[in-house]
Amino acid sequence: MNSNSIKKEEKERKIKWPKIFPPRVHKPIPLLFKEEKKETVKAWRKWLGILALLVAVMVLILPGRNLGNGLLVAILLFVLFIFARANIRKFQFRDKDLLFLTTLLVCLLTVARLSIEVFPFLGQALPEIPSRAYVYGIGLAAGGMLVRILLNSETALIFAAWISIFGGLLLDHNLFLAIYFFIGSVLGAHGVEYSESRGILWKAGAKVGIANVGMIWAENFISSQFTFYELSFSLLFGFLGGVVAGGVALGILPLLEWIFGYTTNIKLLELANLNHPLLKRMILEAPGTYHHSIVVSTMAEAAARAVNANPLLARVSAYYHDIGKISKPLYFVENQGYHQNKHDKLEPSLSSLILISHVKEGVELAREYKLGEKIQNIIQQHHGTSLISFFYQKAKDIEDPEMEQVNEEAYRYHGPKPQTKEAGLVLLADAVEAASRSLAHPTPARLQGLVQRIINNVFLDGQLDECELTLKDLHQIAKCFNTILTSIHHHRVEYPLTTFKEGNGKKRNNGDISKQLAKAGGLRFWKNKKSSEENLKTLGMCSK
Repeated sequence: MNSNSIKKEEKERKIKWPKIFPPRVHKPIPLLFKEEKKETVKAWRKWLGILALLVAVMVLILPGRNLGNGLLVAILLFVLFIFARANIRKFQFRDKDLLFLTTLLVCLLTVARLSIEVFPFLGQALPEIPSRAYVYGIGLAAGGMLVRILLNSETALIFAAWISIFGGLLLDHNLFLAIYFFIGSVLGAHGVEYSESRGILWKAGAKVGIANVGMIWAENFISSQFTFYELSFSLLFGFLGGVVAGGVALGILPLLEWIFGYTTNIKLLELANLNHPLLKRMILEAPGTYHHSIVVSTMAEAAARAVNANPLLARVSAYYHDIGKISKPLYFVENQGYHQNKHDKLEPSLSSLILISHVKEGVELAREYKLGEKIQNIIQQHHGTSLISFFYQKAKDIEDPEMEQVNEEAYRYHGPKPQTKEAGLVLLADAVEAASRSLAHPTPARLQGLVQRIINNVFLDGQLDECELTLKDLHQIAKCFNTILTSIHHHRVEYPLTTFKEGNGKKRNNGDISKQLAKAGGLRFWKNKKSSEENLKTLGMCSK
C-alpha cells in the first residue's frame, strides 16, 4: 500500500469520524456555562428583590433613623444569607421556603410592633402592672418553633438570629432583649424536634417560659433596677411569653401546612393510619406488596433511629413507597401467588419498562391523595438510578452481537438518587427485604452475608452519593437489618401430634388433627349428655 492510499484512507476517516459519535458530544460546551450563568443571575435577582422588599418593610417597622436601620438590616440579612448558603447544607434555596421565611419574619415583627403601640394604652387601663413587664410577653419564639417544624433545625437557627436581632432593634436597640429572644427561639426550636403530637408545642412553650424566667432573674442580678413588685410581674409575663409562643405556633401551624404544602410529623401521623384509603386499596389489590411495605417500614424505622434520621418519616414513606404497583399488581412477583409469571411471555425491555413505570405511577397517586412533598420525593428516589439486573442479564443472554447491543441505561430506573437519609434508608430496606425472600434457607449467617452484599452493591453503584449516609451509618444500618430479618425468618419447633387411647389401651395417632379434635369433641358431648341424663333421673324429670 503506497503513501497516497494511506493518506486517502486517513482523509476518509477524518470525514466519517464525526458521524460515529452521538451529536451530543459536539454540543458547544460554552453554552452550558451560559445557561448555568443565566440561572445563577436569575436566582440572585430574585434574592436581591426579596432583600429590597425586606429592607423596605423593616424601615417602616423599626422606629426612627430609617436610613441607618435600613442599611443595618440589609447588611445583616446579606451576611447571614451568604454564610448559610456556603456552610449549611440544609439551608434551602427554594421559592416556597423563601416566601415562607419572609412572610413569617414580617408578620411576627409587625405583630411585635403593634404590640408595642398597644402597651401604653394597657398601662393606662391597668396602672398597677408595670409597662416594662409587657415586653417580656412578646412571643417571638414562635418563629423558631415553626421554622424547625416545617423546615429544619439549621434554618431555624438562622431565623432565630434574624428575628432576635430585629426584635432588639425594634425595642430601642436593647441588647438584652435581643439575647432574650434568641435564647427563647433556639430553645423553642429544640423543644419541637420530631414533634409527633400537638401537645409537644405546649410543652416547648412552657420550657421557653422557664428559660425566660431565668433570663429575667439574670437581668435583675446584673442591673438591680427591678423592685420586687416589678420583678414579680416581669417573671409572670416572661413565663406567659413562652406559653403564648407555643400557642401561636399551634394555631398557625395547620394554616401554614395548608398554604405552603409542608409535611410535618403531625401530618405524617395522620398518614400512618393503616385505614388510609390508599393502604386499604393496596391490601386488597396487591396484598404481597402491602406485606412487603410493612416489613420495609419496620426496617427503615429501626435504622433511622440508629443513624439519627427521622424515624416517623422513614416508616410512613416506606408504607407508600410501592403504591405504584397497585395499577399492575400481577406483574410483580410478590403478588403473583400461584399464577403464571406474566414476564415469561414478555421481552426483557418491556418487562423493565413495566417495573420502572411503578415509580411514576406511585408519584401520581401520591399527588392525587395529597401525601405531601416529602413522601413524593422518597417514592421517586427509592430505587435511585439502580439497574434492573435480572432483566438486563436476560437481555444480554439473548442479544445478537450483530444487531443492536443492549443499552444498560434502558434497564436503569430514572432516579433521582436518594437526597436524604430517609430516602436512602428506604432504598436499602427495600432492596434487602426483597432479596431476603430469595433465600431457600434463611439462616442468620446467610442473612448477614446477604445484607452486607446488598449494601455494598448499592454503595459501589453510587446510589448513596447524594444523601448524608456515612460508612459508619451503613454499619449501624446493617446491624439493624440483621436483627429484624433474623427475627422475621425465625425457626419454630415442630409441635407433637395429639394421641388418643383406644379401648384396648393402645395409643393411636392417625395424623389427622381435625378428625382427632372432632372425635374428642363428640366423645366429650356424649359423656356430658350421659351425665346430664343421670342427673335428670335423680330429680325425677326424665322418663325411663
